[in-house]
Amino acid sequence: MDKVKKQLLQAAINHGSIRKDVLRELLANLCDAYDVREPESATALNSFIAEIDASIRTYDQTLQIIKHPLNGEEYLVFALLIVNQACKFQPQYTDTERNYFYKLLETLVSSDDYGIEWMDIYRVANLIPANVQRPLSKQRIQDLETIWMSQGYFLEKDEKIYLGPRSMLEYGNYLKKNFPEYIKDCILCNKIVYWDVKCSECDVKLHRQCIRKYLTKKSTCPGCKRTWNTRLSLSQPPN
Repeated sequence: MDKVKKQLLQAAINHGSIRKDVLRELLANLCDAYDVREPESATALNSFIAEIDASIRTYDQTLQIIKHPLNGEEYLVFALLIVNQACKFQPQYTDTERNYFYKLLETLVSSDDYGIEWMDIYRVANLIPANVQRPLSKQRIQDLETIWMSQGYFLEKDEKIYLGPRSMLEYGNYLKKNFPEYIKDCILCNKIVYWDVKCSECDVKLHRQCIRKYLTKKSTCPGCKRTWNTRLSLSQPPN
């Protein structure tokens, strides 16, 4: 099973983000190749991933299954936990491209729904001072978006681009520290909340699973204490 863990970790490092259905197929193939039993149940799979995660934490790395609030899909995400942001994106990107990535993050988190229209990716590139950075071509901007979406840094939905599962995990603390007016913790679990659910009375944001559990015992918002009347289905638009 150790060989399966190593192969799976390497795949996660290479891809950055893997949809859970693809993860299941990959894991089945690896277990078959090494003639070991596949962790079939959700509990067994979570324990399997947690074991890998525990083994790499000492290297400031993590491997977790993340459920994205916007599409409800789960992803296996590999992320770096290094505080020094200069350690990321080395050395395959230029300074301009790295600055463009961070400018994208800043633009996304400061928007009303953490998303931007596709055409705005070029506008974001223009926010980088021309006298400091070499301009990016439209083709390179498109190539970068494709690469970063395939790695899970960004997510495309309804003709817009949003924070992806890897950005949520890898850059969560960075975003909360640098943009505290936009990125906050869920008051029920004290972990970062992005879209999920917003109280219609006080605008406090909560994780969907947190408020569902809370409402089994109480009927009021944990923030403003007024009657909770916001729908919890995934079909509601992002807030």
